[in-house]
Amino acid sequence: MTLIHEIPEKLKHEDIVQYAESLSNLYARNYSASVRKLKGQFFTPKQVSIYMAGLFELHHDVIRLLDPGAGTGILTAAFCERLLHNERTVELIIDAYENDPALLPLLRKTFETCKLELEARGHAVDYHIYDQDFILSNEWDFRKPDLFSTHAEATFYDFVISNPPYYKLNKDSRQSSVLMKLVSGQPNIYALFMALCTSMVKPEGEMVFITPRSFCSGLYYKSFREWFLNNVQITNIHIFESRKDIFDKDEVLQEIVIIKAKRRKETNKHNEVIITTSRNKEFDKSRSIVVSSTDVVRHRNSETFIRIPTSPVDVDILHIVDGWPTTLKDLGLEISTGPVVPFRAEEYLLPELTEGTESVPLLWMHNMRDMNIVWPVKKKGKASAIRVCDETVSLLLAVKNCVFVKRFSSKEQKRRLYAAVLLESEFPYESVGIENHVNYIYRPGGNLSVYEAFGIAGILNTTILDNFFRSLNGNTQVNATDIRSLPLPAIEDIKTIGEVVYKSQSCLNGFHLEQAVSGILGIKTLE
Repeated sequence: MTLIHEIPEKLKHEDIVQYAESLSNLYARNYSASVRKLKGQFFTPKQVSIYMAGLFELHHDVIRLLDPGAGTGILTAAFCERLLHNERTVELIIDAYENDPALLPLLRKTFETCKLELEARGHAVDYHIYDQDFILSNEWDFRKPDLFSTHAEATFYDFVISNPPYYKLNKDSRQSSVLMKLVSGQPNIYALFMALCTSMVKPEGEMVFITPRSFCSGLYYKSFREWFLNNVQITNIHIFESRKDIFDKDEVLQEIVIIKAKRRKETNKHNEVIITTSRNKEFDKSRSIVVSSTDVVRHRNSETFIRIPTSPVDVDILHIVDGWPTTLKDLGLEISTGPVVPFRAEEYLLPELTEGTESVPLLWMHNMRDMNIVWPVKKKGKASAIRVCDETVSLLLAVKNCVFVKRFSSKEQKRRLYAAVLLESEFPYESVGIENHVNYIYRPGGNLSVYEAFGIAGILNTTILDNFFRSLNGNTQVNATDIRSLPLPAIEDIKTIGEVVYKSQSCLNGFHLEQAVSGILGIKTLE
């Protein structure tokens, strides 16, 4: 399908960003959301493009701009629109990459329009569109021994503006092989775009990306985070409270961030980070705080994370929780994910427990009530038991004291962390099945004490730790890796909290739980 005969001319009342957006809409009308999703295409809205272009510090006479995965060119159009409102005239050189043949005529039309408008105002413009795979055609830039080494064929950019494609790559793909040292598990191509762009920007050069927030934490992005943060300083982060209308209706389930980073030769240099928040892509009710980079970039136990506090209270909470001295590993504990995947074990699932020892309870997220495990709980379409046989023996676990943590929460729920306690003394079965949407904390080769279990569950259920977790993780999924890295209080304090919670049913949730935990840990009321 070709759209070349459908391309409209720019209207007099349109600015060049509006025009580029109209071309995006033309493409979207001809190619379904499912087709665009397969290519990782999520077109940047006009308001977001203008915001991203506005983050750059423009004090150059000659500007070399890179726009990888350019789409219809709306991000470059926003950059050019900003130049139109600057008094300084510049020489602008644009390099753009786009390997979707259907988008190329639209991209050329946008760039030609930008060139005409800028040159009419006295600017000089030269643009190049490369219909190539961005990563494969620039692999040398990443493989060179020194990020700042020079090469006759190397091109370095003053600015990068990018909405990279978003889809998972096979770790054996050609693109993954180019950036192999940054790949863990199944990588997402957007992080590889960010890394390659970093290797192509000049010292002091600036980059603005709009991406999912998933690179900020998690095992898959560990190597990327370490490399990225060793080579750039983050100066601005914008986060959207609602993810529903940034791109196509809720197509990207994670929180979306705009991040500006500056390439510096100095490493480990502290700076201030401006964090802004808005309700939606219209930037309604926008607010901002300025924090130290040490509050954003956190190194602990060989892990590096990017946190996004959005209020002074968030920062206070980071300082409090960062001071807690232990993790699950320090306490001799481990966390795993429930091994029963329903669609794989479907033939062994039962609506209810059978007589004798031929089946055992199956526990799901809906069995977690307040801070206890309640079974059975009837829920439509959910089995209550699993058959015991040779095929399921590896899926069953001995009943011990442990802490359940929900792996998923809906976007509408106020809390991200939900924990409950399974007590061996109150669950009259020798083994149990745990469904895959539940994580469980346990002591390998031993057993949690009752007070340890309720102490850990109580802390996980507090607003303070939930708030800390939200600064760390923007996904509705709670991975075992995330819980494994969470700071926890000293074991004596955990046991004291657990004793209070276990002996007082009023402390199982809400205000009373917050009061009990805060009092024991000496946390002053946060406002």
